[in-house]
Amino acid sequence: MDNNFFEDLDFGDFSAPSSGSSRKVPICLVLDCSGSMRYADGTKLPKIDELNLNIDAFLEYVRNDPKASKICDLCIITMGDSVRILSRYTTVDRIHLGHFAAGGGTPLGTAMQTAVDLLYERRQYYRDNDIEHYKPILMVMTDGEPTDDVSYISRQVSDMVLNKEIKIFPVGIGVNFKQSTLKQFSPLLQPKLIRDSAAFDKLFKLLSASSSNPNDDSLEKWFNESF
Repeated sequence: MDNNFFEDLDFGDFSAPSSGSSRKVPICLVLDCSGSMRYADGTKLPKIDELNLNIDAFLEYVRNDPKASKICDLCIITMGDSVRILSRYTTVDRIHLGHFAAGGGTPLGTAMQTAVDLLYERRQYYRDNDIEHYKPILMVMTDGEPTDDVSYISRQVSDMVLNKEIKIFPVGIGVNFKQSTLKQFSPLLQPKLIRDSAAFDKLFKLLSASSSNPNDDSLEKWFNESF
């Protein structure tokens, strides 16, 4: 899926959840589609292919799970040639993605600022419409160093975590990833290193469990395991 493919598309009005008034689980995925994702790094396939396979499996799980399909409110952002909002917060039945293609740099600061802005926007929508929600989940996945400044947004995100506004799950992809890249966003959880295909698979299976049962802490426990 070439990020540029989405530049001029109109995704319509995704503001209203389509599946009743169940308490929502806002989940935002910030995904690295930079040029370095073209290569394998401990994984069986190139990292971008592993990402494609597991995002597809995650979306399929949520679509087919009666509870997750109603309560999961999903936002997807990619970073590569530029930052793209592939989906604002909406139910998964409204999300139709092709395949991600790798290219460009890693504008992590801009991508994370976009994620925070969309989250504030969504929380205001919840308040305005008396919709209850669980603590938002922000998962950021990258395999390299940012190519823009992250100093301000990393402090903002860290404060949000400490103030219990969000849960952040920082994921480093590949055997050569430096934890310091994402640690500055995450004052409580160490970045989880995804060093092989099995870890990719487990990550998204645990995220799937969180999408249907927000009280399931298996994902957080896995992050706290030594690696």
